[in-house]
Amino acid sequence: MQEFRNLLKGWVGKLLLVIFIVPFAFVGIEGILLNTGKGDIALTVNGKDIPKAEVDRAISAQRDALAQRMGGQIDPSLFSDDMLRPRVIETLIQKELMTQAIVDEGLYVAPETIKDYVRSMDQFKDEKGEFSQEKLETVLARAGYSPARFFDELSTGMVAEQLQQGIGSSAFVTTEELKTLVQLDRQTRDLSHATVKVEKFQGQVDVTDADVSSYFDSNRQQYRTQEKVSVQYVQFKPEDFSRDVQVSEEDLAAEYEHYVATSSEQERRRSSHILVEINDDRDEEEAKARIAEARAKLEAGEDFAAVAKTYSDDTASAEQGGDLDFAARGVYDAAFETALFALEEGKVSDIVRSEFGFHLIKLTGIEKPAVASFDAKKDELKQTLVQSKASEKLNEAIDELNRLAYESGDLAAISEQFGKKVEETPLFTRQGGSGIAADKKVIDTAFSDAILKDGANSEAIELADGSVLVVRIGKHEPARDQTLDEVKDQVVATLKQQKARDKAVATADEVLARLQKGESLEALGDAFGLVWSNVVDVNRQNAEVPRPVVTKLFEMPRPAEGSRVVDKSGQPNGDQEILVLTGVKDGEFKFSDDEIVQNSLAGAARFGQVEFENYMGILKQGAEIVQH
Repeated sequence: MQEFRNLLKGWVGKLLLVIFIVPFAFVGIEGILLNTGKGDIALTVNGKDIPKAEVDRAISAQRDALAQRMGGQIDPSLFSDDMLRPRVIETLIQKELMTQAIVDEGLYVAPETIKDYVRSMDQFKDEKGEFSQEKLETVLARAGYSPARFFDELSTGMVAEQLQQGIGSSAFVTTEELKTLVQLDRQTRDLSHATVKVEKFQGQVDVTDADVSSYFDSNRQQYRTQEKVSVQYVQFKPEDFSRDVQVSEEDLAAEYEHYVATSSEQERRRSSHILVEINDDRDEEEAKARIAEARAKLEAGEDFAAVAKTYSDDTASAEQGGDLDFAARGVYDAAFETALFALEEGKVSDIVRSEFGFHLIKLTGIEKPAVASFDAKKDELKQTLVQSKASEKLNEAIDELNRLAYESGDLAAISEQFGKKVEETPLFTRQGGSGIAADKKVIDTAFSDAILKDGANSEAIELADGSVLVVRIGKHEPARDQTLDEVKDQVVATLKQQKARDKAVATADEVLARLQKGESLEALGDAFGLVWSNVVDVNRQNAEVPRPVVTKLFEMPRPAEGSRVVDKSGQPNGDQEILVLTGVKDGEFKFSDDEIVQNSLAGAARFGQVEFENYMGILKQGAEIVQH
């Protein structure tokens, strides 16, 4: 089981992040059911089409994930589709190549293994630390997943990890290789470094009008504005219609009956089973004979748990007497589920054939959800009915909204008839803005020809929060080339920064040249106003030295005894870091035999990851990938 717990670091972990952490953007069911032509295909991988809708969903999920990682304080619209698309496309290509490789390799994970893994996950454990079927179903429902879909995707993720582990497990590390790895990994270096700051030269550079004009002429596109629009809109929410909703006692009674019926459908059943698989070592007739033998033992009065331990190929549950714990509908194979929910408590089923082999199933417990009384549930049911009826009224109003939008030259008629204020967004680009302008439907509508060019009202737009909008163009600012007068201050600032950066680079080069001639750090510090920092035993994880400096430091060659190696590292802001490497100490290799084995396995895992990446590269190199 430990190997599957480690899956959280791999494909399964990514799936769980999507389900449990990232606020995923789902499309409507019609997006799944509609037939798509090639015009709706984003790319094709070895003949398998990937729809544009799937790419759009993945971009939306990636945008939300990035915003979530930044604490939710960043407007997701800042991450444009163009910025996110290349990485999303690459991920989808790799996913499809992986899926195809799984089919080609014939890989498979038993459902019992998946169920055991799910039971071990903290996300589905109750306050006592025990697996809770109820919590599983609640978490999945909130994420928009059915248990069947979740188990299916989890299976795919585990099989993908199987493939990765199969390739990676071929890697190995000898003791000498491990020694080299440890020496490099634990190596430390002695460093002196100083910074040539760009800001020091800001007041030493001159920018002429000729410089400004020349730079502007060469970079006009850089100063072109983006097209912007604002939209006027009228927004309707279900609660706008709730004041007119009347809920009768008959409605409440019917809703309570529905609640009772739904609760009964959430019944969970605990079962034990004996599974005899059909596999490479046992054909169907042999499996049927073995399960019949197990049934004969039960009919002779032997204990189910004892027979399960002897006969069941589901080794994980067999150790528990065949126990599978509680489960609701939608978790097991269809034939297994049908038999389970037809049993009386304490009874054993006839032989059941599933895709995995033959089962004998014993119903060991029934757990029915508590059903609240009508009086206890009445207020909640009333609120639910009010919300439901208000949503129905809003849906009924959509036809009227569309009629008024089509017949009117503005939003005044809609505003007057429904008593709703016409509002307007700030200007936003095709990458979106804030509020409703962050919604892709609103963005696409705002920049459509009907709205932008024809000046028409939109049809009703249904948003994810259940509200409905009708929009029309407010303001429109076409993209345009700005004049030099408009952007002169920006150009001057850019040129000053560039010239100051050039001076910093030239100064750093001069310092390096003089260091290589043997001048002392003290003399160069005095000559160039540098402050040297001396740090000994810098390791690869050092947090005191800037990360780019550490990275550059460990790229530098080892100095000869009694000498030094010098180099520089440019920083994103233009500062130049001067590095003087004076000593290198290899990490010590002091491991016991057991530690050598453990660390060799860890080293092999690192090499195995490289092998897998190479494997994926070969798959992609040999694939036929067409972007439409």
